[in-house]
Amino acid sequence: MELHMCCCGVFTFFALILTLIHFCISSYTPYGTSVVVYEWSSLEFDWPSLETKAAFVRNGSYVPERNLVAGIKLYKGDVFLTIPRWRWNTGHPATLVKVVAVNNQHKLRPYPDWESQRLGDCDALQYVQSMEIDPNTGLMYVIDTGRTGLASATQTPKNICPAKIVMYDLNLNKRIDSYEFPDSVVSRTNNFLNDLVLDYVDHKVRYAYITDVSEGKLYVFDFKTRLSYFLDDKSMKPEGNQGSVIRINRKNYTFNAGIDGIAMSSDFRYVYYSPLSGHTLYQIPTAKLRQMTSNTDARVSNVEIRSVGMKVSQSDGLAHGKDRLYFGALAWNAVYQWDIKKDMHDQQMPLDQVRMYRQSKITRHDKTMQWVDTFAFDEDGWLWFVSNRLHLFANDLMDFTGLDGANVRVWKVYINDTSYLHEANKRTGIPVVPVVG
Repeated sequence: MELHMCCCGVFTFFALILTLIHFCISSYTPYGTSVVVYEWSSLEFDWPSLETKAAFVRNGSYVPERNLVAGIKLYKGDVFLTIPRWRWNTGHPATLVKVVAVNNQHKLRPYPDWESQRLGDCDALQYVQSMEIDPNTGLMYVIDTGRTGLASATQTPKNICPAKIVMYDLNLNKRIDSYEFPDSVVSRTNNFLNDLVLDYVDHKVRYAYITDVSEGKLYVFDFKTRLSYFLDDKSMKPEGNQGSVIRINRKNYTFNAGIDGIAMSSDFRYVYYSPLSGHTLYQIPTAKLRQMTSNTDARVSNVEIRSVGMKVSQSDGLAHGKDRLYFGALAWNAVYQWDIKKDMHDQQMPLDQVRMYRQSKITRHDKTMQWVDTFAFDEDGWLWFVSNRLHLFANDLMDFTGLDGANVRVWKVYINDTSYLHEANKRTGIPVVPVVG
């Protein structure tokens, strides 16, 4: 009897071990696994009614082939996208949306509502290229150029409203703050606000750093003092013919664009950026960007800008995880990473001196990953990104019939990493010194 009970116990123990091993193997996701989450040949919105859609089509407020996704961010399972009013002044029903499921189809619902998308209403959103979401608070930070038709070959841009940064509380689905940039800082007639990162100081967001691809400037906004200023440097301009020509699938495309992608180190000590028309990655200490205390002079000077190295290709968006920086290699239809920690170890150099050598491909596909644009992190180790064939869209070469496949795809690739903002509210406080005695 005792022997039988002992054998049963041993059998149960080994059965449990085998179950755990099976669970671990079945739940293991290999690094670099890529999944298409959504794809569209042309974008479809979640209309209040068919009559509303018909009215938008009749008056030209909705022209399907004028709409393309650029930005992406996530919060608690929700996916938010941007649709810049880029090459035309009309035809875009909304510029900030959330992906929703309607009758087993993925459609785009204006966020937070339709009224917030009205053209000509300076309280509404006019042109959104990018936004950032703080996962610690659920606050979304949206940059709005205030202009439309910024890169049109046939239309003059409309300078409708001042550029601004708008904040939404995603837990309440409510706008909670807005700041209009003065003309002395952000040009009302020439700005192209492109991307942004947030800077945490003592448990909370204190600064936003924003790129301007047209002006070739980096803007700083201080949420505490409500002041803004800018840095203007030659490193933020296009790098000439060598940087402006991007070769994609054996064809050349020309883009004459300045500072575009931007990333923040996870310790909030450095900002990284790169011009779209160029290969060089640059680094700036946040300590220098925070030094401005008044807006009497809107230009920041004497800032230490360091060239970190040359990326394998021109890139659009950048993103920083715990120890790695991610970018889309446009000429390779791929996502690459720079393993900063390994380069620091190999070179025996600190972060402010390390060179970018260790670049490696994470995922690539010449057909379905053309023009990797913007990135976002979830809380499960996946890096999300948009591929949108922007080079075809910009040259009126995009096929919206579906015969050439999807034009816009939302991907996720497993990287086992987290955003630079992950638990920033716990990591950025003043250290508490224990009292001894």
